Amino acid sequence: MNKLTDIVNFTEILKAIMNVLRTLLSAVLVCSCVALKANKIDKAYQALKIYNYFEAKRLFERSLKKQPSPAAYGLSVIYSRSDNPFSNIDSAYKYIILSERAFNRLPVKSMPLLLKYDISPLTIDSLKAVIHLKAFDSYRSKGTVTALDKFIDAYPTAPQCFDAIDLRNAMAFEAARKEGTYTAYGEFIEKYPFSKELSEAKELYSSALFLSSTKNNTIGEFEKFISEQPNSPFISEAENAIYALSTLHGTIEEYYSFIKKYPSNHNVETAWHNVYAMYTADYKTESIIRFKKEYPDYPFIDAVIQDIELSQKQLFPVRENGKWGFVDSLGHVSISCIYEWVEEYSEGLAECGLNGKPGFINKAGTLVVPFIYEEVDAFHQGFSIVKQNGKYGIINKIGKLVADYDYDEIAEFSEDFAVVEKQGKYGYVDEAGNLVIPVVYTKAADFKEGLAAVEFGGQSGFIDKKGMIVIPCKYDWVDNFKNGLAKVKSLKKFGIINKKGDYVIPCEYDLLGDFSEDAIIVVKEGKYGFADRNGAVFIPLEYDFNETSLVSFSFRDGIAVAEKNKKQGLIDKSGKYVTGKDYDRISPFSEGLAAVMKKDKWGYIDKKMKLQIPFAYQKATDFKECIAAVSKNDEIGFINRNGKMIVEYMFDEVGEFKDGLCEVKLDDKTGFIDLSGAFVIPCELDEASPENGAVLKLEKNSKFAYYNRLTRSFIWKESGF
Repeated sequence: MNKLTDIVNFTEILKAIMNVLRTLLSAVLVCSCVALKANKIDKAYQALKIYNYFEAKRLFERSLKKQPSPAAYGLSVIYSRSDNPFSNIDSAYKYIILSERAFNRLPVKSMPLLLKYDISPLTIDSLKAVIHLKAFDSYRSKGTVTALDKFIDAYPTAPQCFDAIDLRNAMAFEAARKEGTYTAYGEFIEKYPFSKELSEAKELYSSALFLSSTKNNTIGEFEKFISEQPNSPFISEAENAIYALSTLHGTIEEYYSFIKKYPSNHNVETAWHNVYAMYTADYKTESIIRFKKEYPDYPFIDAVIQDIELSQKQLFPVRENGKWGFVDSLGHVSISCIYEWVEEYSEGLAECGLNGKPGFINKAGTLVVPFIYEEVDAFHQGFSIVKQNGKYGIINKIGKLVADYDYDEIAEFSEDFAVVEKQGKYGYVDEAGNLVIPVVYTKAADFKEGLAAVEFGGQSGFIDKKGMIVIPCKYDWVDNFKNGLAKVKSLKKFGIINKKGDYVIPCEYDLLGDFSEDAIIVVKEGKYGFADRNGAVFIPLEYDFNETSLVSFSFRDGIAVAEKNKKQGLIDKSGKYVTGKDYDRISPFSEGLAAVMKKDKWGYIDKKMKLQIPFAYQKATDFKECIAAVSKNDEIGFINRNGKMIVEYMFDEVGEFKDGLCEVKLDDKTGFIDLSGAFVIPCELDEASPENGAVLKLEKNSKFAYYNRLTRSFIWKESGF
């Protein structure tokens, strides 16, 4: 038993010894391997130190499996440098990441071993930062979206990644804008939903889609666009286009048809107001009543009922104790004098002021438009131009702002358009307040007969209501169209064009008059004649021109003045003299008599060339209501058709008789006389001006009154008048 026990014990001891030997042998082998590894890394870094990149790279690559962190770091250094054939920034990044990950897996006790190669979290981060910067510069220099996409994908943790994203987005946006299609903008929006350019891209997408969808400018296209793009910001513009195309001629029938066909269009209210304004343009009671019967579906019927009542009132501004109000035609106070100022009524509303601000009241005295403006203009065609914060806008009769305060000046509406000015340039808004023709012209006139004169590049031409130049800007000056014709000036000569831009009268005249009885005076080299509306000169240029020709030489009742050798006569449209041609001056016939002058004296002849009233006057005027003003010794009186003096010579200035009264002036004071010459109002007024109908406004010593010329009585007098 003892021997057996001894054998067992010896066996166990032998096993223990063998285990110890194996452990020692393993330790020796490990130490040998570490030494070998360290030697390769050392040699690699020594080669790197002397820029032996080939050897260093070979050794680092052989050490990658056993010593990944220092080997990968070394390779990253090689690839990050530009002084060797292995330079590759993407490889540099690959190996610095590999080094970092291997370093983070090392046990703490092994990390100090890498310090001899200057490898630490700090140096790894430092090299990685250099690689990030170089990579960003490299990919950015390629100048393509694709390159920047690759950088963003490959270097997601680089601090330059945000700049790369912004730059990539900007480049992609610029590419989309260069292409300019809604497809390009849509792809950008979908691909870069968080870009800084997203908002602008959406606007451009909407604009491009709108333009592409409506390129033919037809109602059908705009209807389809609204149906397919209900959330587009250009819905309003599409509706405006439908409105404009549906109401090209601006007739009541067009506006009403538009209302019925497009009840949800935002221009319907404007269309209704246009129908109402056009139908009741004279603001007469009967017109408003007729409108109410014909358009029972008018949505603002209460306003119509009120207008029927108010339209029958005639009100006049009056002042009491420094405050203003209104009286009616009987002199009764209709609106109390509580305002700082008032203006006359226009289209049922009157400007009035409180606390330095203007607003509008109706004829009932109700405030319709509040006192909030810096300036207002009288209502015209249902709109008023108002000023706020130094800028002008447009309001309608209920005070609604239809054109924003965006303009330096705004003109009154003419043919549904108003000229607007901004920074010295001009464009047009419609009655909905939309800027329908851009602010690009250096001058712009009102629309007349569907066309407006504009100036661009120092030359003038005409645009239509779509803003299209229909007659090129090639003239030095143009006038508005009248009855299908417009005067133009080119190279200092005048002519006339039609709406097609064709010359009716070529630009070869020194001066042109205005058409009167389808005839126009034409002047060249001091001679004048007459042309018709077709441009045909039917009376040759054989008469002597002087500066009074444009006023007195036009045709009237088929007769015009002809002058030769400082003598005048009257000719008909055939050029035949209907009077003698030996007068010093002659005026066309008026009430059967023509004023003529010989040897500085005036008299009157009839159509048979008989002298009816002798040559006895210093000056003579046409007959009006069988009465003419004549003068002697610089004093004016009146004669009848028989030459009888009905008002003696005594006045400095006179007007014309109307309703049996005539305004006269004596010693700078104004008064009124009747047909007998008797003073109805003595010459003690400072000023007299016509008001509505037969009412006159009289001013004296800063006070004023209203006088009815028919009843020959005062309606109202200010205290102290």
